[in-house]
Amino acid sequence: MTDRRAGRLAEDAVRALCWGTGAESHEMIARAVVAELGAVLEQSVRSKTLCLLAAYLHDHPVPELDRAVTRFLDSTLRTNRYKTYACRVAALADTAALRTAGVSAVVLGGLSVEHSLYAGTGARQFSDIDLLIAPGDADRTYAVLRTQGYRPSGDSGAWTRQTGDPIVPLIVVDLATTLPRGGTDDVPCLLARRAGITVSPHDYPLPILAPSDAVNHMLARLAARPRWALAADAIRQVRTTAPPVPHHADVLAGWSVLRSQWPLLPADPARLTVDEEAHR
Repeated sequence: MTDRRAGRLAEDAVRALCWGTGAESHEMIARAVVAELGAVLEQSVRSKTLCLLAAYLHDHPVPELDRAVTRFLDSTLRTNRYKTYACRVAALADTAALRTAGVSAVVLGGLSVEHSLYAGTGARQFSDIDLLIAPGDADRTYAVLRTQGYRPSGDSGAWTRQTGDPIVPLIVVDLATTLPRGGTDDVPCLLARRAGITVSPHDYPLPILAPSDAVNHMLARLAARPRWALAADAIRQVRTTAPPVPHHADVLAGWSVLRSQWPLLPADPARLTVDEEAHR
């Protein structure tokens, strides 16, 4: 098999992973990991879908895979699940402290969807805690983060906190005061509509964007930066929440990115059936 053929097979496997489970997806993924495991692993590492692959193969074992590979993938999944838990605990504490200080915030990115779209399995990889705050709350947010043990990290805009944990030695918070254009509302309106998701064993909710705002944000973000991990988020989110109309141009651009990979999707996102369960 040529390198070009191997790369195409690996990309097809990642595309199937991002779409979700199903008979056709399983056939594609199983054939790829058996025929071109190295290329599939490389593609999944580059696209930040390695944990998605590990979660899929944990639930849909491929007998032909070497046991050492299976153990490696299971270990990768467990590690990411632990990291997710540590980041969730930190985000709950940080947003609670911000709320006490009168600052509204919502969690964006991987941490905001890992439970609702990926069943909390550790399948969704992410590197930091993304927080959205109103522009006028920046100074108060900085003060709260300092009381939580964070310090600014150079010129990147991120804040970091040492944990002493050998597996998750550093918690990184990345602050945002704007979003890619996904509608006409400003950040205070988005924050006012925020929702909350409660994840056991925690008793208080993690603040996230309202579903309609979340799907707009995902599609606009995908349009600005097409990536497989974002496509996986978006395709799962639109299965449960249709983008509200009228559709902003950046939302339609993100939808076009999805259709470039899955041409069977309808031309208009309003025509997508949204009563499917989100697939892992």
